[in-house]
Amino acid sequence: MNDQRPVLVIGHIKHPSLEVVAKAADEVGVPYHVARPVVGDALPPLEDFAGVIVLGGPQSAYDVTNHPYLLEEKEYIAAAYHADVPTMAVCLGAQLAAEALGGRALAGDKGLEVGFIDVKAVDDAGEILEGRFFSFHSDTMVPPPDAVTLAVSDRYLQAWSAGSVLAIQFHPDLDRTGIETLLGFEGDKLASFGVDVPALRQELAATEPSPGERLVVDWLQALRGSSPASS
Repeated sequence: MNDQRPVLVIGHIKHPSLEVVAKAADEVGVPYHVARPVVGDALPPLEDFAGVIVLGGPQSAYDVTNHPYLLEEKEYIAAAYHADVPTMAVCLGAQLAAEALGGRALAGDKGLEVGFIDVKAVDDAGEILEGRFFSFHSDTMVPPPDAVTLAVSDRYLQAWSAGSVLAIQFHPDLDRTGIETLLGFEGDKLASFGVDVPALRQELAATEPSPGERLVVDWLQALRGSSPASS
């Protein structure tokens, strides 16, 4: 039986990039609602939603002193897990999910991973997680004890699942516009780290418009046919 409730999208900046999520939701026929605790939005009752997408952001998942609202987000993700509510957690969202479910987030020991990276699925995790995707992070995570590792790059863990939670370190949620916006904000910082931003922009121009969109579409299609328990 199709679940007709909307998906909740949790953003971590004032104007999160929603182009891929919006396009995928329209293709599948799933409505969505956006909440941004970072600007004071309340997290609505979990039972009102068929699923949750937790986006990335500039915060560190372990820095709750400067970002106290992240504590509530972790509790929300944990509640979604225990209620079997499908949850896609991306980048910062994945690190928050790790902490929420018994793992931890921490500074990465292999430095900044930015640009298009080769992601390899582990064992039979599925071709949908294989490919060249955009990544931008320096923090990483230790997944919770019951997690299954799904994908890796040559430097960091890229995807894991635990119960109803799918955690993804790279960015299936960003299209060219979203990536370019990110580079516009962070270009000087990236250059200071030795990142060749013009070369990155060249690859961006040559890649497909939304390299991770199929992953988001597939997740939403599975969601539409599911009926998660209410909390």
